Amino acid sequence: MSSNDGRKLDDKTLEVIRIRAVQHVQAGESPEAVIRALGFSLPRIYEWLAAYREGGYDALKAKRPYGCPSKLNGRQLRQIYTWVVGYQPQQFKLEYALWTRGLVRDLIKRKFRVSLSDVSVG
Repeated sequence: MSSNDGRKLDDKTLEVIRIRAVQHVQAGESPEAVIRALGFSLPRIYEWLAAYREGGYDALKAKRPYGCPSKLNGRQLRQIYTWVVGYQPQQFKLEYALWTRGLVRDLIKRKFRVSLSDVSVG
């Protein structure tokens, strides 16, 4: 894996890279030279070119993430982590001595008024 790992870039940045790469190829540069300059794998440029041929520049734009939006924000998730790692359930007046998904679910409901399933808590 190269140091220019595209998985670490945000969606908007990747969108700009895809569009510019295709523009360079459309202007006459070789796909191999363009993708090498960007530090991505060779098959990636051909995926972008195929998407461009199918749907134009709109096909290169960032897609909305799949799934439902999270019910808890980042601050709340960090707080839950702090509670589970740093405290025992009895300190929150919960019934058992060890954390379970059910206890974490109950704590989330009590503190944030958010209902989650045990699977979502896990």
